[in-house]
Amino acid sequence: MEELTALPVGAESDRRREGPSFDFPSILTQEGRFVQRSRSVPSAAAMYTGASMRSLEGRGWSLVSLAALASAFVAVFVEEASVSVDPAFRVAPTPSSYSLGSLGSLGSLESETRFVSSDSPPSVHGATAVEIAGGRIRAFWYGGSREGAKDVAIYSAVFDPSSSSWGPQQIATTRGETARDLGRYVKKLGNPVVARDSQGRLWLFYVSVSLGGWSGSAVNFRISEDQGATWGRARRIVTSPFLNLGTLVRGPALLFADGTLGLPVYHELLGKFGELLRLSPEGEVLDKIRISHGRSSLQPVVVPLSPLEAVAFLRSSGGSPRRILSVTTEDGGRTWGDLAPTGFPNPDAAIGALRTSGGEILIAFNDSEVDRSNLKLAVSSDGGRSFRALVTVDPPRPPGAGGKAAAPELAYPWLLESSDGALHLLYSWNRSRIVHVRYRSSTSTGRP
Repeated sequence: MEELTALPVGAESDRRREGPSFDFPSILTQEGRFVQRSRSVPSAAAMYTGASMRSLEGRGWSLVSLAALASAFVAVFVEEASVSVDPAFRVAPTPSSYSLGSLGSLGSLESETRFVSSDSPPSVHGATAVEIAGGRIRAFWYGGSREGAKDVAIYSAVFDPSSSSWGPQQIATTRGETARDLGRYVKKLGNPVVARDSQGRLWLFYVSVSLGGWSGSAVNFRISEDQGATWGRARRIVTSPFLNLGTLVRGPALLFADGTLGLPVYHELLGKFGELLRLSPEGEVLDKIRISHGRSSLQPVVVPLSPLEAVAFLRSSGGSPRRILSVTTEDGGRTWGDLAPTGFPNPDAAIGALRTSGGEILIAFNDSEVDRSNLKLAVSSDGGRSFRALVTVDPPRPPGAGGKAAAPELAYPWLLESSDGALHLLYSWNRSRIVHVRYRSSTSTGRP
C-alpha cells in the first residue's frame, strides 16, 4: 500500500491569528472576526446597506475611494467577536459497517458508477449533496449553456437507494428568481452548497455575481422545510460592509454544538484566503474567522475531528510546487494555526474531504500539479498526520462516446457518507455530466 508524505497536521504551530490586521485588503474583507450589528440598533453600517450599498456597487468606486471609506468606518466594522457561547463542533458519527483503515482499500467495497442526470444542460459543474428522508440523496449543481452564462441555474435531483437510480432533474433556483428576491441585478450564478441545520431544514447556499467576474461574488441562501421540494426566498449573506463582494462558497457546512451553522467560505478579491462564518438560525453572521492568509489559498474543506479539533484542506493557486494546503484548530475554530503544504499535489483544483463514521479522514483530490485528468481517494487513520492512497477513480464513458478520446477532466469532488454506511462520491465529468459513485460493503449489498 502506497504511503504518502506525512502531513504537518499534528505539528506545533503559532496561534497568533486572533486580532485584526489593518492592511487595506484585510480591511475590505474584514480580517479577524466580524459581528453583524443588530438591525434594531442604528449604526454607520446602515448608511451603506440596502439601496445605498447598491448605489455604490453601480458606480464602481475606485480603490482610492474605498480606502478612504475603510479608514472612516474601520472602528465600526472591525471588532472582536462577542459570541456568548464558546464554539464546539458537533461530531456525531453514524454507525458504520466497515472501516476503511481495516479494509485498506475501497477496492474491497462494491462500487457503482452512474450519471446523475442524462438531460443536463451542455455545461454542468460543482455538485453538492445531502441525505434526506428515507435514506435518499439529494444533489445540486449549476448548469447552463456555459459557465457564467445568463441561463445558468441551480439544478437538483434525488437518488433512491432502493432502486439505485436518480430521478428527473429539477431547477432549484434561477438567476431571475434570485434577482427578484434580492431586489438587485444578478449577472450569473455559481457554486452551490447544501447543508442540513440543527432543526432539520435544508439550506442551499450559492454564489451570485452582480459586478465583474467571480472575484465580485456574494453568497446567498434559501431554506427548505420539505426536504428540498420547495424553497423560501433568497437572502444574501453580508460578509463585508464594503460592497460585500469577493466571497464564494464550495466546502461543506458544519454544525456547532449550540445549533449554529458553520460555513467555510473563501475570497478572491484582493487576495485568496479562507474563512469560517458562524451563522444564526436566521442566517445572520455571528462570527467571521480567518482560516488562512495570503493570496493563494481558497475553497477550504473543514473536517471536525472532536468538539474542539478540526483540520481544513485548501486548494492552492500559488506557484510550483503546488500542494494541497492544510491548517488545524484546537479551540473549536476560533483560531487557526499556520498554513502548511501537504504531500498531495494540487493543480489549482477543488478538494473533497470528510470524517467517516469509523473515524478516518477520506480525501478526494486530483493527483497532479498540472491537470485534472485523474481523481484519487486516500484515507488517514491518524487524524490526518499520514494518508494511504486507496483507489484511482475509474471514470465512465457517456452514451455515444465512441473511439479513443482524450482523458476527461474529473473535477470538484464531493464526498458524503449516508446513514446506511455507504460512501458517495460526486464529481464533474468534463463539465458536461455529474457523476455519482456509491461504495458499499458486500454485506450491505447482500452479496457473498
